[in-house]
Amino acid sequence: MADDYAYEDAGARELGVPVAERVWQTIKNNKILIAVLVISSLLIGLVATLLITPKYQATARIEISRVQNNVTAVEGVETQDQVLDAQYYDTQYELLKARSLAEQVVREQNLASDDAFLEAYKIDVLPANPDKVLASVLLANVTIVPVGMSNLVDVKFKSTDRALAARLANAWATEYVASNLSRRFGATTEARQFLEGRLEQLRQKLEDSERELITYAADRNLFTIQVPEEGSSNTTAAQTLVASDLQALNSSLAQATAERIAAQSALGAASTALSAEDEATIRPLRERRAELSAERARLRATAGEEYPTVKALTNQIGQLEREIARAEGRSGSAVRARYRQAAETEQGLRNRVNELRTEFVGQRRDSVQYNILQREVDTTQSLYNALLQRYREIGVAGVGENNIAVVDTAEVPDVPSEPNLPRNLLLSLLLGVAAAGGIILLREKLDQSVRDPAEVPELLGVPLLGSIPLVSDGTVNDALDSRHSELYEAYFNLFTNLGFLSEDGVPKYIMLGSSRPAEGKSLSSVALTKILHERGKRVLLLDGDMRKSGLSKYMEVTGGKGLSNVLRGEEDWQSMVQVAAPFKFDVIPAGRQPPNAAELLSGDRFAAFLEKLGDAYDHVIIDGPPVLGLADAPLIASGVDGVVMVIEANRGKMRMISQALDRLEAGGGKVFGAVVTKLDKRNESYGYGYGYGYGHSYGEKNSADETA
Repeated sequence: MADDYAYEDAGARELGVPVAERVWQTIKNNKILIAVLVISSLLIGLVATLLITPKYQATARIEISRVQNNVTAVEGVETQDQVLDAQYYDTQYELLKARSLAEQVVREQNLASDDAFLEAYKIDVLPANPDKVLASVLLANVTIVPVGMSNLVDVKFKSTDRALAARLANAWATEYVASNLSRRFGATTEARQFLEGRLEQLRQKLEDSERELITYAADRNLFTIQVPEEGSSNTTAAQTLVASDLQALNSSLAQATAERIAAQSALGAASTALSAEDEATIRPLRERRAELSAERARLRATAGEEYPTVKALTNQIGQLEREIARAEGRSGSAVRARYRQAAETEQGLRNRVNELRTEFVGQRRDSVQYNILQREVDTTQSLYNALLQRYREIGVAGVGENNIAVVDTAEVPDVPSEPNLPRNLLLSLLLGVAAAGGIILLREKLDQSVRDPAEVPELLGVPLLGSIPLVSDGTVNDALDSRHSELYEAYFNLFTNLGFLSEDGVPKYIMLGSSRPAEGKSLSSVALTKILHERGKRVLLLDGDMRKSGLSKYMEVTGGKGLSNVLRGEEDWQSMVQVAAPFKFDVIPAGRQPPNAAELLSGDRFAAFLEKLGDAYDHVIIDGPPVLGLADAPLIASGVDGVVMVIEANRGKMRMISQALDRLEAGGGKVFGAVVTKLDKRNESYGYGYGYGYGHSYGEKNSADETA
């Protein structure tokens, strides 16, 4: 049955809850927190805005045109160092923000002695070199803003003094125009003179570098069999004659080594392996030796060792063995001679390779300097060619008129640009919303309570048997009496699901437990007992919480004897049965609180008592004690058919519920499934809560006095 429930829950989960609906429900659940955070953020933004000193911003507009000159009237000849439009204008924007321009404005406006400027920026003491300090102040308050899709640029200057802001904006634009004009006039003459001197230096350096390269190669015997590619500094030594000889000798050495290894292998096998010719010579001798050995053995066995024939055979065998040894020795001498020749050849080649290797390493060291000299020649040649080309271009190109002009001068602003109240309030609103969202998200992540009952099978590994809405204490009995109320329908659904647990329907002995008090197990026990009684079953509600009973909230149970008395040894349990108003089913109360409830339950009396109740009733529903912190619940669970775990929604921690289930199972109990109680408006986004399809309104008021 657990698999069936898991399958049904998984199918329900696949339908999903729209993200937007869940977000909206979360916002509704935290609307007070959101309102407090947003309003606080707006108030902080408003106060901060009112405390900020007003600043005024003045704007001067200039035009920057591309340089297009041809002063020589030679068609097609223009300055080749012009850049693309984007690069050119980006450069101009950076020049407008240059420190050198700021220092020029400081000097031209004599800001170090300007009282208005010093007072506006609260500069009381000037350092020994004030230009850099005052330039930093200017750069911190100037803004360069290109006007889109045009050659216009706005120079904006900000200050608490409106007149000073306009004056410095105009000074910035004027000094930029002057500095650009200064850079352009005289550039051609100065560049030509510079290039002439630089070309002469490079020409002389190029000649010296080439001469030094050739001399170095001749001194170090760096003769190459092919010319290295230009710019290739790692191939010179590998292309020399020594490198070529070393490569050839290395191949010959490898071949000689292979021949020596083959001869050595043949030498090692000479004692056991012979050539075909030697084998043909030695085989008859070995056969004759074997025949004589056999004949000697036969005669030795009959005539003895001193028999003359035996002695003669021994002499013949010795003679044959000497002849075989001489033949094998002749065969091995040829192999040894070939091995010696191969080893001598290998050693000679190896000595020559080592000599060439030493010479090659020396050339590699020399080639480093050779490559350095070669690169110096190549670099000098490239510089000389580039400067020569540039010198020729300058000869035909010049400068034209100034390409930068002031379009609009800055005027004294009438209204401050800062602080901007609407912008600050909007920023405060966004920050408040972001803070509220972050806090709510953190709360949702830290919340380990059950929000979506459909997650119970996945998180706890037990089926979901029912989902119970939240009602106030004053409406519980009315809701249970009405078969059309949401509460009754929810518990009837629990009753139906319990009927599917076995072939016989609802189990006979059921305990309702919870991980902690006040999660709704007492109400669930009463409701399930009532529904079974209405179905015509003989049912008894047994109060198993002998430490703190919760049944008195829902029915009139008189004090006196009960379960604790039975466990102490009293046999007349029938006299303890009550018919508690307003319900008509039988109830046995918990009795007086014992000092040792766990010890009473651990004996055999409780199991025997359950057996007696089973004989008298069709079903026994036990309102059990909390699981965590007490040993009572596992002891009761081990004696019943199974446990229905009651879980309060939106409270508690999933970790504690899991621990409670583990305790029940470790004590020998069986968990039928779980019931999630007290679902309210916070769970509506998951498909649970008020108004979920029955058309009645019990429990719509979220009373502070909730069900236990």
